[in-house]
Amino acid sequence: MMLLIHQRMAELYTISRTRPLTPAELTEQQQCLHANAAYCWEMARLNAEGLLAAQTGDTGWQQEIHAQLAEVRAGGKAGRRRN
Repeated sequence: MMLLIHQRMAELYTISRTRPLTPAELTEQQQCLHANAAYCWEMARLNAEGLLAAQTGDTGWQQEIHAQLAEVRAGGKAGRRRN
């Protein structure tokens, strides 16, 4: 699933192929890159935890991680983790 930040990064990239980005667009591009990095690291963390949950047979934890993955895919970040 593509987040809005991914769409905007693509737009900014396309614009940059025809003209230099304005200072405001450069700032926006940096914000999108930051949000994308946070998204990627969160997905990597959850995937690693999901693998660990599967390997240990912890189905409750697996279900919780699966729900968090769905939240991240839909909105870019998961709700509060349960401890």
